[in-house]
Amino acid sequence: MFVGHYAVGFLLKKKFNEIPLWVFFIAVQFVDILAFSLVLLGVEKMSYNPTANPFLRTSIDYVPFTHSLSSSLVIALIVFLVIWKLKSKTWGIALSIGVVSHWFIDFTAHTPDMPLLFNSYKVGLGLWNYPWIAFSLEIGFFLGAGYYLYRDAENLKRPIILIALLVLLYTPTMFAPEGEMPVAVFSIVSLSLYFIFAALAWWTERKQN
Repeated sequence: MFVGHYAVGFLLKKKFNEIPLWVFFIAVQFVDILAFSLVLLGVEKMSYNPTANPFLRTSIDYVPFTHSLSSSLVIALIVFLVIWKLKSKTWGIALSIGVVSHWFIDFTAHTPDMPLLFNSYKVGLGLWNYPWIAFSLEIGFFLGAGYYLYRDAENLKRPIILIALLVLLYTPTMFAPEGEMPVAVFSIVSLSLYFIFAALAWWTERKQN
């Protein structure tokens, strides 16, 4: 899942409108940001695998600190406590929901490579084995959440640009032929995109002169 995570960000923004959208965009991808950072440091392991599944040609070999259910819950708890201390309890609840949602969204799409405890008991519903179904459900979820958030907005120009860019950038990566990409490069590209999309979310809400 990719834009499916941002759909959760849209839904959380609708519920907790006082929190900026860009903060939710970081929250819903926070465990991936940690994971790719740890991959670059050699702590967690991913590898190129052209037959991993029809969508993601990367095997998730060892990600116990970020992508197990147990670690996701711990990370979400830490986020809750830190944000509660720095901002408010409401912010802490909202952002911790965003953080832990990542595992459950991934669980629907991934083949059984999502650990429940540390690096054991790997699960996944495997929607990625059915590319068109997975793609249609994810895009539908994303567009539906976007509509739910912005249906009463007075100025739709920037939200439409944000949503269109995410869909346009996501679509070819799912269906275009993919050559082998070093895991370090894949990690850096992914991290860059997460922060670029967060910046776009900030721009979407920035007041126009």
